[in-house]
Amino acid sequence: MPGNTAKIIKLDSYRNRSSRGFGKKDVEESVFGRGLSDETMRTLSKRFSNPISELDYRNRAIFLLMSRSGLRAAEIVSLCFSNLLNSPKSETLVKYRKKGGKLAYSVLSEDTLKSIREYHSKFGISSDYFLLSRPKRHQSIRSPLSKRGLQLIVSSWNVKTLEGRNIFCHAIRHTAGRRMLEYAGSIATQKLLGHASANTSSKFYSPRFFDGNKFLTWD
Repeated sequence: MPGNTAKIIKLDSYRNRSSRGFGKKDVEESVFGRGLSDETMRTLSKRFSNPISELDYRNRAIFLLMSRSGLRAAEIVSLCFSNLLNSPKSETLVKYRKKGGKLAYSVLSEDTLKSIREYHSKFGISSDYFLLSRPKRHQSIRSPLSKRGLQLIVSSWNVKTLEGRNIFCHAIRHTAGRRMLEYAGSIATQKLLGHASANTSSKFYSPRFFDGNKFLTWD
């Protein structure tokens, strides 16, 4: 009939389209989550534990700062001594501007702050910024480390993420978030990473599987 314009779909064609495999997100995202494995983090911690050169001292400071604060790359390179303050509980906090421009605070461990001060004192660095570029040959001038500079440094560590990619700055933030959610819960993770809500933290870092074997026994 002229008025009947129903579309006929071939079943084989439909099956082919619906079974082309996983989507892009499924391929890129590891079943084990985002970031770096605990073993990889221990490897990096050990690698930077006995620094000798300026590069070594800076790497140790960067690793401790990023792995314990969960801050973004842009936030890490903005950190300054003049923004340190002590809490009523004698914690050392550093003030910074987070994504979006709002003020935020991060607690620094004694080990982290000590590593930064040693990096400065060992090489005669006098700067308000925590992290600096290395002076060029036959020069003594240092400048605050840029976000791009930090990205290149972290990339040079040459370890793989859980997704099989070379390490990048945000992978360390993901690692901190996953570990915090596992051991301290979603609210603590939200506070550490500066998420808008605890639900956001749970969504990003909840494991994609759970071992229920110890609960599901029928003896």
